[in-house]
This record gives sequence, structure tokens and C-alpha cells, in this order.
Amino acid sequence: MKFKRICCAAMAALMMISGMTVYATKASEIQSQKTQNEKALKDVQSKISNLESQRSSLSSEVNSLNDSLTDTLLNIEVLESDLADKEVEIEQAQEDYEAAKATEDKQYASMKTRIQYLYESGETSYVELLLTSEDVGDLINKVDYAEELQESDRRLLDQYKAAKEAVVELQQQLAEEKEELQEMEAQLEEEKANLESVIAQKKSEIADFDSQLSTAKAKASEYQKKIKEQNAQIKKLQQQEAAAARAAASAPSKGSNSGSSSSSGSSKPTGTTATVSGGSGTGAAIASYGLQFVGYPYVSGGNSLTNGTDCSGFVNLIHAHFGISTPRQSGALAGAGRAVSDADKLPGDVVCYYGHVGIYIGNNQIVHASTAKTGIKVSNMYYRSISCIRRYW
Repeated sequence: MKFKRICCAAMAALMMISGMTVYATKASEIQSQKTQNEKALKDVQSKISNLESQRSSLSSEVNSLNDSLTDTLLNIEVLESDLADKEVEIEQAQEDYEAAKATEDKQYASMKTRIQYLYESGETSYVELLLTSEDVGDLINKVDYAEELQESDRRLLDQYKAAKEAVVELQQQLAEEKEELQEMEAQLEEEKANLESVIAQKKSEIADFDSQLSTAKAKASEYQKKIKEQNAQIKKLQQQEAAAARAAASAPSKGSNSGSSSSSGSSKPTGTTATVSGGSGTGAAIASYGLQFVGYPYVSGGNSLTNGTDCSGFVNLIHAHFGISTPRQSGALAGAGRAVSDADKLPGDVVCYYGHVGIYIGNNQIVHASTAKTGIKVSNMYYRSISCIRRYW
């Protein structure tokens, strides 16, 4: 009987030792899987962080592009208003031309009739004047009157011709200004289309990032769930292992204390120690220098006064020649420098329009890089609506 009890105790101890080995092996496997899941979770979280950073950057770009689109739409609206005003001016000029021509034709017909009468009358007219005059003084007065009448006809005719020619010149100027405004409008429409295309593309990229973020966050949630389950399994196995060890220790057997115990727990993440580190004569000279480049080409985005530049580039390069720093974009030029009223403007000041800039040269004129067709030229400063006048010198 005694031998039988000893054998039973030995068998029980052997089974406990075997169970502890099984528990230890299974806990180690789960711990290894958990470590792999923790690494995968860390990788996914890093990916999420990168995706969120890129999405935030894209959102900022879209906001900036939307601001640019708003400015472009405003500039188009102002240009359309200027074009409508220009059409009214052209119609009025046409009316003025027709009126001047009609007056000229009428005056010419009257003068021609008088001249024809004098030629047909010849010297007889002077005999008639002599016979009908009361005295010599009256005769002289009548002759002077006839000559003055002819001279007055010639002067009036010359005036009407000059008026008609002035209207024709104005018509040509208005037509050129209208064409220039239309070209600017076409450029702005193209800029608008490009901005809308880029915005649509950026929004598509944001939607793609949202999809990737959703997938990545779902994976992160899945890994977190697995790790939580594995922590619970490991804890349960460790409790079973501890219970088996206690049972083996209390068993009346020589080998009861020979079992090996294996305990594994969650690996402690290594902390990263991060350190945060934080980071006026001059005006006239400007106008004069700008005039030296009249006739040179307009090139959108160009930065050469001789090989080509655009309106804001022209202003920027002219000022840079005098060591004066100015913004490169027309919108920014309208918001920097010092404000100057129309009454106080001087040569060298920057005349800002909606989406365009030029340099004031005096006599209500500007020099500016106008369009690809007209290049750098001189224009009347009031040919379109003025936003403001700024001074940088």
C-alpha cells in the first residue's frame, strides 16, 4: 500500500511538471505573436501619422488655392465690368465721330457754296459792294467782312476736321484697350480653369488619404484588439502556471521541486526621449528706368526685363535695380509698401489694379508689362479700374 501511494504521488508530480512545461511553451508562443502584433501596430500608427500629416498639408494647399481662386474670380468680375464700361465709351466715341463728320460735311458744303458764289461773281461782287456802300468806310467794312467770313469758314472747317481726327484716334485707343482687357480676361479664365483643376485633383488626393486612413485605423483597431486578447491569454496562462507550481511544491515527492517554471509577460516599450527645439528723386529714377524697357516682351512668370517678364515681375525687377525689395505677386504688391492717394501720386509709385500692376510715370500714365501681344508699354493709368496706389521708395 505504501509503495502504491508513493507511485501515485510520483505520477501526479510528473503530470504537474509536464503541464507546467506545456503552459510555459504556449505562453511563450502567444508572447511572440503579441510582440509581432505590437510591431505591426507601431508600423500602422506611424503610417497613420504620416497620412494625417500629408492630408493636413493637402488641406492647407486646397485652402490656399481656394483663396487664389476667389481672387481670380474677383479680378474676372472687375475686368468684365471694365469691359462693359469700355463698350459704352466705344459707342459714345462712335456717336461723337458721326456727329463731328456730319458737322464737318455741313460746314464744308456751306463754305463751298460761298466760295462758288465768290468765284462766279468775280470782280462784280466788289463793284456791287462799291455801289451799295454809303461811303469808303462802309465799303472797307463790307470787304473786310467778306474776307473774315471766308477765313472763319476755313478755321471752322479745320476745327471740325481736327475734332473728327481726334475721335478717330480715341476710337483706335479704346479698341486697343478693349482688346487688352479681353486678353487679360482670357488669361484669368485660363488661370481659373487651372486652379479649379488643381483643386479637384487635390480634393481627390485628400479623399484617397481618407480611404487609406480609414483602412489603417481599422487595422490598428484590429491589432489593438488582438494584443488585448493576447494579454488576457498570457495572464491566464501565467496564473495557471503559478497554480501548477504551487501544487508541485506541495506534492510529497522527491521530484516535486525539480520542475522548471517559465514566466513571461508583456515587453516594456522603450521610451524615446524627445527634445523640443524651437526654433525723391528715387521715384523719378524708377519711372525713368522702367521706360527704358518699353517694347520688350511680356512673358508670364518671366524674370528678365529684356527677355520677358510679367506685370509684377516688371515692378519687382525695376525696384530691385535700386536695391528696393518688393513682393513678386500683384496681389501682394497691393497690400505692401505705403498707401498713396490719387492726388498725391508721384512718378515711381506702383498703380495697382485687380490682378495687374504698373509704374506711374507722370501725366496720368503708367509703364507696365501689359500682355503677351503688346509687351512692355505705356498706357493711360485710368484705362481700367484702379484698386490702390502704393509707394516703395
